Amino acid sequence: MYEVNNNRRLAKQLVAHVCARPAIIVDLCDAAAFIDMHGGRTRLWVSAETAVKCADHAPRLIDQATKTLENALRGEGSQRPSLRRSSVQHAQIHQL
Repeated sequence: MYEVNNNRRLAKQLVAHVCARPAIIVDLCDAAAFIDMHGGRTRLWVSAETAVKCADHAPRLIDQATKTLENALRGEGSQRPSLRRSSVQHAQIHQL
């Protein structure tokens, strides 16, 4: 498993449905652990793992890491569309 050095919060909380219980992913450590336990070696999961590693070293990539992990979860059917918005999305909507 990749060891995160600079744990940062994701741009939004992700909820993955694994078996009968949801897994809540809120930061890079959660993301790395989830990828290690549930991610396969498909292109989606390798991209998510790479994005987490890059965001660990470059904080400005946290949004991209969140989106990449979200895409991997959706691609595997582990995530249902969420109605809950992050505070960043909420602020962007109100700016329009």
